[in-house]
Amino acid sequence: MNPSTTSELSLYQLTQTTEPHLSPLIVSASTFREWVDTAIQFLIDEEIQATVWAKLPPNSRWWTNLENYYQEGLPQQIYRCTISRSGGTAPSRHGSHTAYPSQDNFTPIVLETNTQLRREHFCLILSPQLCCLILAQEQISADEDPPSGLLEPTVLKGVYSFNPTIIQKVLSGIKHLITITDTTPVEVLGESVLAFPLPSTMDATLLTKLWSRCLLPRSSVNPYNLPETSQPLPPKNLTLGEEFLKPLTTELSTPLTNMKTALRLLESKQHKRDIRQRYIDLLKKECDRQNTLLTGLQELLQLNQSLNDAEPIVHLEEVVPGIVSTYQAIAEEKGIMLGYTIPPGFPPVACPNVWLRRILQNIIHNSLKFTPKGGRITVQAALKSEGVEISVADTGMGIEQSDLPKLFDSFYRGRNTLNRDIEGVGLGLTIAHHLIEQCGGKIDIVSQVGKGTIVKVVFQESSD
Repeated sequence: MNPSTTSELSLYQLTQTTEPHLSPLIVSASTFREWVDTAIQFLIDEEIQATVWAKLPPNSRWWTNLENYYQEGLPQQIYRCTISRSGGTAPSRHGSHTAYPSQDNFTPIVLETNTQLRREHFCLILSPQLCCLILAQEQISADEDPPSGLLEPTVLKGVYSFNPTIIQKVLSGIKHLITITDTTPVEVLGESVLAFPLPSTMDATLLTKLWSRCLLPRSSVNPYNLPETSQPLPPKNLTLGEEFLKPLTTELSTPLTNMKTALRLLESKQHKRDIRQRYIDLLKKECDRQNTLLTGLQELLQLNQSLNDAEPIVHLEEVVPGIVSTYQAIAEEKGIMLGYTIPPGFPPVACPNVWLRRILQNIIHNSLKFTPKGGRITVQAALKSEGVEISVADTGMGIEQSDLPKLFDSFYRGRNTLNRDIEGVGLGLTIAHHLIEQCGGKIDIVSQVGKGTIVKVVFQESSD
């Protein structure tokens, strides 16, 4: 291939031009490696035969799980991608074992010399049961040296996807970058690299198992490196247990069942046009529901990142105004008055900035969904004996008293919302509740049907 035509091709940028849009996460190298290791270990444990394309740093620890996967005799093929050396020569299968200790077991693929691609690392998993993309781009400023390929001190922008369309697009991009050498396998030069179709829908049980792996607590002691006497203790990574994962299986399975039913009925030519349109509308609705659910799960994974680089405390007057302002346009469009009152000089609260933002965003978003035109939403802060209280009060539709104890259950939606055209899968308050508990805080909801709802969150004061 002609390098001049592809020198600016970036696989990361390719994922940013797709629909649905992949939101990047700022992660450390260790977090990115955990993503890759978790995915490969999952293939081993579930005995999934897959084709893997990987471009990873040369350190042996990045390739250990792939080597284990190979030793299990499971992979259909493992393609180890590297950047072309000067002159376009390919690294030998029997080259230095210092760089790639397991290279003899992998099929080498040489990619064109590309400044963008040098900053990018990926693991692409392809099988009839599961397809997955994990990709990261090094964030290097203009005055820094070029990437070394070791990653360790580097900040990364990471994305991941289980969407077959996006994954096929990235695979096509990789194939476009291949430099043909004497070791290039013939099968990767054809129109199709795969001897099987990628799954059009993900197996709900398989996806649930994988997500449970991603949400397992990581071993970390005192992640903020604070003295053991610091009070309150910093929050650990977000963990979700069986009470979340069991309903997740049902929530993933239901839209798939509905879509399969609609497709089967559409195959019948006996139905009239209006009935067929009804089934098409059902398919669109269930696809949107599935997409909303996956977005919520992606949010959970983002919040479950290592918090080593996060501030363990936050000042309300520095955060709340910005959060409220992001929702002002939506409130004005709906004819709702949205405001806040945060007195100056409040003590900082013991909650990471990114978690506090997500907590308030989820609560305010709920208020906007359930408050009609002409309503009001007010965010306030007050000092209480047990800590700093943040309240979000609205004049919305209110919540049935019998529903209040169930609001924090995963995927639960109140009975008075089921017959209304209100989007959502019931994860917002679940996420907020988990984050608040991880911070050592409390959440309470008071509501009256037809009058409105007040959500009160109490955080511990930070001694810093």
